Parts: sequence; C-alpha cells; structure tokens
Amino acid sequence: MCFKNSLLLLTCMALAGSSFAQKKIQRHIEKIVTAPDALAHLTFLAADEMRGRNTGSPEIDIAANYLKTQFIQNGIAPVEGNNNGYFQDFPMEKIIPPVAGSLTLAGTVFAWKDDLVQLNGVGANLQGDVVFVGYGKPQDFETYDVRGKIVVALAGSPETVRPLRALLRESPPKNKLAAAHGALALVEVMALPGMPWAAVQSYFSADRIVLKNDPSQPLPHVVLRNSESPALKAFLESRHAQGTLEVKGIRSKAIRGRNVAGIIRGTDATLGQQWVVVSAHYDHVGVKHNDTPDSIYNGARDNAIGTVALLEAARFLGQHPPKRSVLFVAFTAEEKGLLGSEWYVNHPLMPLEKMVFDLNCDGGGYNDTSIATVVALNRTSVDKQMQEACAAFGLGLGGDPAPEQTLYDRSDNASFAIKGVPAANLSPGVKTFDEGLMKYYHQPPDEVGSLDMTYLEKFFRAFVLTTFRIADDKVLPVWIKGDKYEEAGKKLYGAH
Repeated sequence: MCFKNSLLLLTCMALAGSSFAQKKIQRHIEKIVTAPDALAHLTFLAADEMRGRNTGSPEIDIAANYLKTQFIQNGIAPVEGNNNGYFQDFPMEKIIPPVAGSLTLAGTVFAWKDDLVQLNGVGANLQGDVVFVGYGKPQDFETYDVRGKIVVALAGSPETVRPLRALLRESPPKNKLAAAHGALALVEVMALPGMPWAAVQSYFSADRIVLKNDPSQPLPHVVLRNSESPALKAFLESRHAQGTLEVKGIRSKAIRGRNVAGIIRGTDATLGQQWVVVSAHYDHVGVKHNDTPDSIYNGARDNAIGTVALLEAARFLGQHPPKRSVLFVAFTAEEKGLLGSEWYVNHPLMPLEKMVFDLNCDGGGYNDTSIATVVALNRTSVDKQMQEACAAFGLGLGGDPAPEQTLYDRSDNASFAIKGVPAANLSPGVKTFDEGLMKYYHQPPDEVGSLDMTYLEKFFRAFVLTTFRIADDKVLPVWIKGDKYEEAGKKLYGAH
C-alpha cells in the first residue's frame, strides 16, 4: 500500500511539474509576444511603400532583407552549408504572352484567345503533319511517330481534379517528352471539367511567373479550347491532319526568387537531430490598375500576418529553444502557384527526412475572433497541442471552413505534405467565406489599420505556443492513419 501511495504521489508531482512548466512557458510568451511588437512588423511589411510585395519587385527584396535582419537580431543562424547565408535564391521566368497566333487543322482556323492561348515555350511559325497522342503519357510517345510533327494531346489525365494545376504542373513533362521524341510543338486540348475557357483565357493572357527548372528551351506550347468544331472532332478521331501553328510576339524575362531561411538548434541531444519547420509566405500581389483610387494591394492579412507569426515564433524560440531543432522558412512566390515552397522541397537546404513537421501560417483574413483555424484538423497527430495552445489564450480551434475549396492544397504546407512531411496550416479564425472576409481577400482595403490587434495578439501567442509544444514534445508527429499523404510519409521516412 505504501508503495502504491508513493507511486501515486510521484505521478501527481510529475504532472504538477509538467503543468507548472507549461504555465511558465505561457507567461514567457505573454511577456515576449505583444501587440505593439507585432504591429511594428505588420506596419513595415504592409506599408504602401512596400507596394504589395509582388514577386520579382524591388520591394519583395526589401522584405527579404527585413526578415534576414530580424533573424540576425533574434539569434537565428543561417542554415549550415548554405553558401548564400540566410537566402535561398532560385531562377524564375516572367512570361509576357504573345500578341497574336493561330492554329489550323485541315483548313479550319482556330483563332488566338477565342480558341487558343500560350502555355509556355517560344514563338512558332510551323506547318506540316499534326498527330494526336491521347493524354501524352510516355507510352503514347512510344506508340505514335511524332518526329518533325506538331503534337496534340489532351490536357491533364483521366484522374485530374484540379485543371489549372494540371496545366501548370503536368504539362511541362509532356513538353519534354515531345521534345525528346523530336516533335516541333505541343498543343493541349483543354478537355478538363471544372474550368471554363474564359478562366483559362484570362489566366494565360496575363503576364505569368514560372519556375525555370530546366535551362533548355521548351517547345512552342499552346492550349486549345475543347470546342464543338467538326474539324477538331474529326482530327481527334483520325489522329492525323495537316495544319499550321503560328505564335507571334512571346517574350520572357529572367526573375530571381528568394526564400529566407534560418535555424535554431534543439536542446536535446537526440530530439535535436529532428527538425520542425515553421513557414509562411511573405509575398503578395503587388499593384494593380482598378476602378478605385487605391491600386496597392497591401496584403496585411495575406500574408503579413503569417510572416509576423513566423517572426514572433523565431524571437521567442531564439530565447527559449525547445528540444527539437527548428527551421524557419519564409517563402516567396506563393501567390504565383506555391513556387517558393515547391522549389524548396525539391532543393531542400537539409534532408527532408529530417523534417518531422511543417507548421505553416497563411490565410486570407478572419471573421471569427473567438477561434483560430487549422485546415488540417483531424489529419495529423498534433491536434491536441494546437487545441491546448489556443485554449491557453482564450481561443477555440476550428477546422476547414470550406472543404470543397481544397484550401489545404492551396498553401505552402501542401508542398511539404506532397513529399510526406506531416503539415498543418494554422491561421486566424474563419467561420465561413462571407462578404466580410472577401472584402479584404486580395483587395486594396487589406491594410494594417483594419486589423484587430487585440485578437491578433492572442492568435500570435497561440501560434508561438503551438510551435513550442510540437518542437518540445518527445512524441513524433505523424499523419493520421488513412490520410491521403500517409503513403508519401511512409516513403519519405520508412519505419520510424
């Protein structure tokens, strides 16, 4: 009986000690993470003078240097072995769309913009054989002779659920396959559901920024509307025709991308070999001509708030390092299609298998100041840490407010998840996508003066405590069994 009482006493003392330690961390966070400090960062990053921090602009470089300065000031070291210090530079390309063009099939002309837009590549003035290769899979290029011909393929694949992503991600490999087999150009028929031609036309008729992954020159590459044209139907059935492709006036400009990264080493000899990633994108959409006097899209909510959450976590953890090591990464070009994080996970500054979790902060705004929102609720094993961290500062934790919008896969956390790293996006509270939220989302009124700093102070503190608890917990974060990224995690880590 005495032994049992002693064991119970020791257990109670351990629990009390743990509770005391957590309360102590909470008090330190309350002292360090304050509304005035957060407001100072927000005021700088979302100022009119920063002109919306557009990718490729001088102002985005100013923001990058500001983040570097904050890292230095708070004792965040550059990643060891990174020759560029706190920066990870990578090549991008700004594509200025052509001024004119056309495609003919068996004498029928498909007009520029009405039926045809440029996806990538260079100008063209071609005529001769045209061949259809289905979805343009590797076996299709082995089946059909495409050498010296204009190749037509269906966009995406039968499994495609995100049409724009299919065009941006799945089309470049088809271009390479066509080039490797001696084709002269690639035309993709936009037969994917869920994206009307007007949306395709609008997106690809504007200047675009893409990753420059391959120094080789891609083939001329256009997208064709899936119309009811008899000529197109006949061609897709016969697979062969005579035709021409003309693309005039396409131009491109090299642009530098710049991620900003720094580290703190964990205090535990074993857990310190594992890394928690804290991420946020610091770019926005710049200056746009519109019908109002204000043309600057300041991006206070999207994503100066997320960038400040990262900076506050860096400042606190620089003074109170957890057991695990922490990598802080501020990504550029998120607004251009997650380009900065896509580049990072394909060119990591340290092995991805050492990354055990990514806590991202990205949001379009907030309309519920009683909660924080995590789009990945019930997807990873860190839900309890997030819920308790929010509760410590008087906030609840809400899940995905609009599952049909696939929000999880539209932020930088998705780049890590695709590789298998468990990831979550913790952002200010969103109950629903209403008029109040959309008033600010990618709009000029999204300025610092419209922010509720009393609420954001609670949110920043909850984000910092969440970061600390994940990084300090000896239990390894994992995907919930059955999650769509679980298999990628098994491939990345093997058996833990």
